[in-house]
Amino acid sequence: MLKVISMKRLKLLVTFIVLTSLFACESRITFSEPQPTDTDNLSKFPKRLQGQYVSLADNSILTISEKLIQRIYDFDYKFHPNELDNTFQFSGDTLIDLVTNEKTIVKRDGDSLLYHVYYVDTLFQMDYDNVVRKFKGYYFLNTRYSKTSWYVQKVQLLKGQLVISSISTKEEIENLKEVTETTDTIPPYQFTPKKKQFKKFVKNDGFSNNEIFVKQNKSSL
Repeated sequence: MLKVISMKRLKLLVTFIVLTSLFACESRITFSEPQPTDTDNLSKFPKRLQGQYVSLADNSILTISEKLIQRIYDFDYKFHPNELDNTFQFSGDTLIDLVTNEKTIVKRDGDSLLYHVYYVDTLFQMDYDNVVRKFKGYYFLNTRYSKTSWYVQKVQLLKGQLVISSISTKEEIENLKEVTETTDTIPPYQFTPKKKQFKKFVKNDGFSNNEIFVKQNKSSL
């Protein structure tokens, strides 16, 4: 039996799907200060990183400019007309909410409807609470998570592939505990590594949760 939904709820559902895909794999292992320590912040992303990339996971587009990283979702969401309640009316390619008079463009695909989703998410913007540091060929995105904690991701560009990595596995957590000599056993975990300790963690396959993006040539844009 199909569940009846309103258009507003449908749009909220699609947004939820997008956000879930963004954060489902993200860990919230944090550090007490930006990493690595004793390293200057970059004033902007270098030219070699700037450009457009396509995700191998979902074909979303990642754009990197001087101070900004954005992710663009552009896709069709399919649903059945029976999922909508009786307060809707079709007029050509437009779905009209008879209560609010809201109009939404849809396309027919057999017995289904296609609702086009265009969503731009700002992942990172350089400022006081978002700093970038370069270390040993990697770039580290530091985002303030609270007044005393920072969420860190590793970025590497190699042979046209941009890899954004985070910390998520139990093995990585145990590795951080060992490297930093931390005895805390209760999550959420927060670590305070010295620069050498952080380097050792990265070398020991830290930041193993990877998402890969392929850089687009200007001719293919």
